[in-house]
Amino acid sequence: MSTRTIAQQLDASVEFVGPHKVLRPLPHRQLKQVDPFIFIDHMEKRQLAPGEEMRIPPHPHAGFEVVTYLLEGEFFHRDSAGHDQIARAGDLNWMTSGKGIVHSEGPTADFIREGGGMELMQVWINLPASKKGMEPDFHHYASADLPVVKDGAAAVKVLVGELKGKKSPVITQTPMYYYDVTLEAGDVWLMPVPENFTAGIYLMSGGLQVTGQPVSKRQLVTFEANGNQVALRATEKARFIAFGGEPIGEKVVSYGPFVMNSFDEIQEKIMDFERGKMGMLES
Repeated sequence: MSTRTIAQQLDASVEFVGPHKVLRPLPHRQLKQVDPFIFIDHMEKRQLAPGEEMRIPPHPHAGFEVVTYLLEGEFFHRDSAGHDQIARAGDLNWMTSGKGIVHSEGPTADFIREGGGMELMQVWINLPASKKGMEPDFHHYASADLPVVKDGAAAVKVLVGELKGKKSPVITQTPMYYYDVTLEAGDVWLMPVPENFTAGIYLMSGGLQVTGQPVSKRQLVTFEANGNQVALRATEKARFIAFGGEPIGEKVVSYGPFVMNSFDEIQEKIMDFERGKMGMLES
């Protein structure tokens, strides 16, 4: 076994989705992607007051997959393909935008009325050029259906991929993994990574040493492709996401909610949306 070295260690930026603050480790001014992962938003835990609105109105996507992992709260998803789903803490929503879809999301009406704690991760995963024209689709995965694995000292929720013989039910368009990992203070985990995969971690809480280098909350770490494991040690109780996959290796051109391979394709998707080809969804 050979241990990967750190490629980059970056602080998440603070961004706003409407009036709501999120942390955005990816993309970064120094890092466009961890191929095929192209976008990560972390809405840290916050308390919503009763009646506080946080819904995202209908908007289009094309050319990639939108993955929403709800850590706390209650979240709805609706889209122009007819899907209507409520996610609860620990659930995963997986939307393949493909050739184009319109969706809306946010806390449910009941949750807004009552208020409560809300935390989530949303990642965007690129599609290869050969699949950007596929039919849009949506799948919901309940928390109980996502395996939790004890790998040495690590408690790992396998959102995507496989670990220690336990496989997530999520079907992906390219090979990848996406884990929710907890380590107690002082614990060490040698995380296995296929040699041909990219690899990154984002620390949501606590503290880590990664190959001996201190890593703080809200930092993203990526790794060189020079080994088949990553060495992690918790300096205090830590929770982080670990992710990566087989690189697509294609040119990425993104514009707002569209991720394609050329500016001409972006223009085509804008026109598709304006002409109603992605379907319609009422607010």
